[in-house]
Amino acid sequence: MTIPRLKKHPSHSSSLPQNLRGIFAGSGTLLNHPEMGPHLLSLAHKSKSKSKSISTAVDPSSITLLYLGTPSYDLPDKRLAQTSWYVERGCRVISLDVVETAPATAYMQECVEGADIILVSGGNTSFAMRRWRRLGLDGMMREAVARRGVVMAGGSAGAICWWSGGHSDSIDPDSYKEAKLSSFSSHSDIDDDDGGGTHHDSDPPPQDSQHSDSEEPSKEWDYIRVDGLSILPGLCCPHHDRIQSNGILRAHDFDDMMLRHPTEVGIGIDHNAAFLIDGDDYRVIYPEGDEALMVGSVMLPEEIFSEERKGVPGVWIKEVVMNGKMLSCRLCPREGKIGELLKVPVRVESSVRHMKVAALENPDDGPMRMSYPGFGARSLFGESGVGVGKEEFLE
Repeated sequence: MTIPRLKKHPSHSSSLPQNLRGIFAGSGTLLNHPEMGPHLLSLAHKSKSKSKSISTAVDPSSITLLYLGTPSYDLPDKRLAQTSWYVERGCRVISLDVVETAPATAYMQECVEGADIILVSGGNTSFAMRRWRRLGLDGMMREAVARRGVVMAGGSAGAICWWSGGHSDSIDPDSYKEAKLSSFSSHSDIDDDDGGGTHHDSDPPPQDSQHSDSEEPSKEWDYIRVDGLSILPGLCCPHHDRIQSNGILRAHDFDDMMLRHPTEVGIGIDHNAAFLIDGDDYRVIYPEGDEALMVGSVMLPEEIFSEERKGVPGVWIKEVVMNGKMLSCRLCPREGKIGELLKVPVRVESSVRHMKVAALENPDDGPMRMSYPGFGARSLFGESGVGVGKEEFLE
């Protein structure tokens, strides 16, 4: 396979972002689980109260959650699958649909500024990033996190988008807008999986047969690196322990991608795990009381990686060492300090050819207004992502 050309962006900050809060899950629907939702509400309550600890009970009715379903093309069933728990608890849930509509800039700004949590759906990361850039929504999201401490949240594409980049399935044709919005579409995706290995039409095989021959041949598409909002420094890989319709284990492909992008720290998040950031601290969380979701890549007590998912969910940290010659992979501790894991890269390398392919094959053809600002806001640790506010690619 031809290695894509890389566009390099120097970073102008040597320190990690401060006072950020968020939860980044392997699966798009995981944060809607009754064991996971309270973690998100607690972070929002803490952020609203400007406190490092929670002294009062969380009142869900005081929390406003802004849902961005752009990666899943604002499909109602996806919104329900990712926000129903919060609605039932009394949170104010607002859905900002921007795929087939052209909201006024003032309205988008009002939605973002009123949010305590911004929850991004799973789906096609590349499409969402391009749509947000054209609307100026990416800059609004960065400003909300930087200035007001809005809690970042999401799984799958909704996890990738907050980082400098991610390991993505954005050129899987089944994830394209035309395929997903077709009235005859029968394409499910990895976020439709219940997480325990149940097989859906276009999902990976169940956990006990992920490495056996399948009657249905693997589809020909590659995982790609996509640029995110660059609020957090790192390369995020959701569904780290899963095989998708191309027949390739994401963990293995992520290893190869890390060697092509040696300046970044890799965060591999298992399908049923989530990485929680609370200021200077982090935690690895998963629904420990749900036996069906206690499936992942971490074999205990050895703390080794299980390709067959015969362990529990977890998060893996990957770094290129030995002057780019070797990949280091270690299990992320259940809790610790962010400074022990993340680092600001000297530069960020973007896969230009892959981004161009994604834009051509799955274009953002949604309506626009002449007034959109096309924000060019900087990331919290250096330059903003590629082509912020405009659609540009290197030839």
